[in-house]
Amino acid sequence: MKEIEIVVLVLGLMGFLFSLLLAFLSKKLKVEEDSRVEKIIGILPGINCGACGFSGCAAFAQAVVKNSKIFSGCLPGGPQVNKEIGALIGVSEVANVQNKALICHCGACDKEKLTSTLYQGPLTCAAAHISGGALDCSWGCLGLGDCAMACPTGALVVKERKVYIDYAKCINCGKCLRECPRNLFELIPVEKNKPIYYVACNSKEKAPVVKKACSKGCIGCGICVKLPGSPFYLSENISYIAYQKIPSPEIMEDARNRCPTECIIKVDSPFRKSES
Repeated sequence: MKEIEIVVLVLGLMGFLFSLLLAFLSKKLKVEEDSRVEKIIGILPGINCGACGFSGCAAFAQAVVKNSKIFSGCLPGGPQVNKEIGALIGVSEVANVQNKALICHCGACDKEKLTSTLYQGPLTCAAAHISGGALDCSWGCLGLGDCAMACPTGALVVKERKVYIDYAKCINCGKCLRECPRNLFELIPVEKNKPIYYVACNSKEKAPVVKKACSKGCIGCGICVKLPGSPFYLSENISYIAYQKIPSPEIMEDARNRCPTECIIKVDSPFRKSES
């Protein structure tokens, strides 16, 4: 019995000594964190979206203080937040992200694109794309929502297998661009308070094949290209827009009205309201 008491006493004493040692070492080896890190975390919106290129707001704040630069800045926070962070670390010039708007190069809903086979695989765009099922058009939106699940702000909604963009929520982080297996998303330059236009089709097929698979697809007719001063051009059976060459909104509106399949889409003000 006495031996057990001795063992318990020894173990208790060792535990006490180890606790004292750990307390001493924690104070001795403690790395003091720059107070600016916490201040930056307080300035940031705190949604941990990763759009800045870091794992979250805390990691971004630590990197900003450590490197004394703001990198690509906080996209959700916008210019004001980035200016506040820049002032805190003594950087006068902060990232000036060019105004861009997100678009999806497929504007057809479920009833407008043909599905002649029954897809029974995993309900993800990545899986459906690999199997080649779920949609006759091998270029169009599969509508299974991988992009919406990846969006950190809920700016993307899929209804009737069509993507809708809420521009009030979109932060141009580019996660949907990386997530979409068919590369349907693009960030295009845009001037504030001016409409944007884009071709909501991605198919490189010739007109007969496009018509068979989708009623909203670009058939490469060239009507938009032939307009005087048109910034549209044809490549691989599909129309594209040279955004740096747009002369006026009137020409874009004329092209949109003349498009026989209505695949040229207009968004009146991407910085103020949702796409409809």
